[in-house]
Amino acid sequence: MRDRPAVFAAPLAGVSDIAYRSIVKRMGADYTFPEMIASEGLIRDNGRTMDMMRRYDGESNVGCQLFGTRPEAVAHAAKVVEQQGFNSADLNCGCPVHKVVDKNGGAALLKTPLLLGKIIEESVRGISIPFSIKIRSGWDKKSINYVEIGKIAEQSGAAYITLHARTQSEMFLPEAHWDHIAELKQSVKIPVIGNGNVWTADDAIRMLKETGCDGVMIASGSLGNPFIFREIRSILETGNPAAPATNQERVLVCLEHVKKMTELFGEGPGIRRARKLIGWYYQYISGRKRIDQQLFQVDTFAEVEKYLTEALTKLQEKAA
Repeated sequence: MRDRPAVFAAPLAGVSDIAYRSIVKRMGADYTFPEMIASEGLIRDNGRTMDMMRRYDGESNVGCQLFGTRPEAVAHAAKVVEQQGFNSADLNCGCPVHKVVDKNGGAALLKTPLLLGKIIEESVRGISIPFSIKIRSGWDKKSINYVEIGKIAEQSGAAYITLHARTQSEMFLPEAHWDHIAELKQSVKIPVIGNGNVWTADDAIRMLKETGCDGVMIASGSLGNPFIFREIRSILETGNPAAPATNQERVLVCLEHVKKMTELFGEGPGIRRARKLIGWYYQYISGRKRIDQQLFQVDTFAEVEKYLTEALTKLQEKAA
């Protein structure tokens, strides 16, 4: 870890591609990840899985998060991660969605601590890069076990642990239990990264102060707002907040993001993949909570550019 707390961009399904990572890294994220990768797909050299692991020229400080349940498969996948030039490997023990936990992966691993310890041990033994885990507080409120899991992870050789301070059954509501992060930090010697309910730079700083954690991981708070990384970095490094992003800057970065996606996936597929992303940016630009349905009908970059440019002009005229 570095002298100041580290700022991580979480691996986000359908989001954390090259386009997203290049932008949040420029904005100030210290560490990034592609989307979560299936260990079984990776060791089978699945083409789609390998595509998800693509990196941009010069990309650094990038880890790869795996999910899986077989110790030998995760360990093999971790070796591939190292061979592909990633700086670290991480095991997802926190994903709450049914298609993952129904296969006993993600947060379901919290119900089998001994198996989890074995996965970590075998993975650490086979690689020279750091191996970490990301967990939730427990499976449900009757089985809160983040301290137990944290100690097992530490004993098994994990380099650090990230805690999303909710249980699997809580999914993404209610507010995260930051006191869990504080207790975990007091219970282990390895670095602890806090995650959950970080929507603003002020939230990130408050989490660091209230929990004593070694870093923060930003997930949904970055959707449409990559500027959150710049704002956090500014406070950590200077003590002062960065100047807020203007609507014009938000539009320009959104267009840059969409353009990168069309270059990555092709115009048609890239625009379709970017529609929800455009909506997230537009919510910050317009101040609206609901996404304009017209955004889901755009098919070309030119249409996106026209729509956002016109929206910006209207907002500027309204403010004049």
